[in-house]
Amino acid sequence: MNEQKMARTAQKPNVIKSQVGGSLDQPIKITGILTSRIETRQKENQPYYYGFFKLENQAGEYPVVFKSKPDLTKGNTVELIGN
Repeated sequence: MNEQKMARTAQKPNVIKSQVGGSLDQPIKITGILTSRIETRQKENQPYYYGFFKLENQAGEYPVVFKSKPDLTKGNTVELIGN
């Protein structure tokens, strides 16, 4: 009943390097599809706008927040630029 079990040795975590190019001082561009309509929210009396974005050949959708309301509709191809 009282069996001794040996602890396993620690394993290195799998590390996947990003394939997005660019350096910290140059903007990075990614292109995808807007998968939702643009929604509006208020925080401290300041509106912000958000929608969901899907990258080509990726399974998930990613939230994108805008400071001003973009003129986009669901299904538009979008190019995001940022640091």
